Amino acid sequence: MASLKNKKEVTQKPHDKRVYCGPNLPGLNQFTVIEGQNNILKLHIESCPAISKLIVPIEKLSHTRLKLAIKGSFEQQKYREIMNYLGGK
Repeated sequence: MASLKNKKEVTQKPHDKRVYCGPNLPGLNQFTVIEGQNNILKLHIESCPAISKLIVPIEKLSHTRLKLAIKGSFEQQKYREIMNYLGGK
């Protein structure tokens, strides 16, 4: 029974994990897997809410990466907002 319980826990955890798809930020690199929020992430999101829009469930990573390449897409607009937040770096 213990092994069955462990398998169930493992299959539930990935749904809680998300991935950041925006540009590198101080303390947060692109494609970092995130569980919850730390203080650095909270501060960035308070300063630039677009960051939260590019933190997606892991299962949506491929779709989001494709959308980032489409000119004018929601994802690309949010990426540019984050770049402006960084000072156009």
